[in-house]
Amino acid sequence: MLQHKNSPMKQLNKPSDNMGGLLKIWAVPPSEITIGINSVSFSTTDNIVEMYCSPGSMLFNEKETLSTAGTIYKTEIGGFAPKDSAEAQSIILGMTGRKWVVIVTDQNEQYKVAGTPTNPLRIKFDLATGSDTHERNGHAVLFYGDQIWKARFIENPFTV
Repeated sequence: MLQHKNSPMKQLNKPSDNMGGLLKIWAVPPSEITIGINSVSFSTTDNIVEMYCSPGSMLFNEKETLSTAGTIYKTEIGGFAPKDSAEAQSIILGMTGRKWVVIVTDQNEQYKVAGTPTNPLRIKFDLATGSDTHERNGHAVLFYGDQIWKARFIENPFTV
């Protein structure tokens, strides 16, 4: 007969509310963010890029993989930023070729930070205008990289 000690067991219970999908993505220069246990702080917010992406286009994947160095998490955060424009191109050119720490909020209003100042995520943009007026026009954006820690839940860093 299996006997239990008087300690409560850990449980993953059915959530009362659970909505898939992301609401918003912020890209932060690694040199301008400090990550705490469940919070982040910024030395400045001047260079943070708040990204609007079409509803239903945003994704956050974190796949656990074993490597020769141990467990890593293949992280992908992306979405579709609609409309190609001179302003969008200017922002994209300023982001391209740099690495980023990414903050997301999901449909459950939970915030997470992915990447770290010492191991930030890479970024890529793909432009597509489609072949007809009813097709998408804009940039698919993808932040990606191998991380040694899962993305961390944080408090809302943008409250005043």
